Amino acid sequence: MRRLRISFGTRLFCFVAVLSISATAWALPGNLILQVPDWNQPLSYGVVGYPLWCSPTAGANVMGYWEDVNNCVGLTDRQAFNLTPGYPATGGTWEQGLWHDGMVEMGWFMNTGTWQGLGPPIPFPPNAGSTALANIAPGLFNYATTSWTDNDYPPAGPAAGTGIVKNAFPNTTVATDALGGIALALMWQNYRAEIDADRPAVCSFEHWVDATKPQAQMTIDGFATYPATPYPWDTSTDPHSVAGVGYIDITPGFQNNGQDEWFVCQDGWGTTVKYVAVPLDSMWLQNDYVTNVPEPGTLMLLLAGATALLRRRRT
Repeated sequence: MRRLRISFGTRLFCFVAVLSISATAWALPGNLILQVPDWNQPLSYGVVGYPLWCSPTAGANVMGYWEDVNNCVGLTDRQAFNLTPGYPATGGTWEQGLWHDGMVEMGWFMNTGTWQGLGPPIPFPPNAGSTALANIAPGLFNYATTSWTDNDYPPAGPAAGTGIVKNAFPNTTVATDALGGIALALMWQNYRAEIDADRPAVCSFEHWVDATKPQAQMTIDGFATYPATPYPWDTSTDPHSVAGVGYIDITPGFQNNGQDEWFVCQDGWGTTVKYVAVPLDSMWLQNDYVTNVPEPGTLMLLLAGATALLRRRRT
């Protein structure tokens, strides 16, 4: 089967879940992308609502990597809202008050909680609502290729708008591997290739892990200070989307036994460690890849930035 490419008019998307398996303590062959923003879903920070904002969160972290590491300046609007002590501003990076811009605005483009169908007037984001798998890739694409100026919230008063410009990157391309449309072996090959090319992905699963039952950590070869922790699947949980930032592949070749190939993900919750090892098994649903963002005029800047900032090892 062939890899399915997503364009503006073709829409497919992801969601996430995980399984548990015993792990060895020694270093295992694999790869890891460092410096991907690791912001969690808003509920992790004690803000009321937003319990199901996982797909926009994963997408926001992917876009944050393209901006912060690959120098796609203005891909996000970097605006921090006022009066939000639960979200400390981080100077010099788009992560300022991220849930207000990167996460929430991504939710608009992914139509999380059917947000686009609410109003008029357009309300503040719905407190809860899932994201359809078919809305993830188009949401990533439309977010990246759209520009706006943040002058609309709050609408009046001394804190009204900041005028921060979110730039459009019209050369963005997005690709999707979806369960039922691609063989697992080919999906795994594609995912490894994306990680090896320094491109994090949005990975989606049928369920998520039980964060109360961590298992023995798995150390990726060359990244001893960044261990990944597997957990057992919690089959009572909803589908979940996360940022895929690495992989572990213990035995060369595709084994398809649920214990040899592992996604390494940033899970989007504050209740688990940063890197979660997720086995490749029947829980996997879909991967969405942002394969290109920069315009021709910014390409050399991106390459220079990637060379200077990214520190990783391929095995």
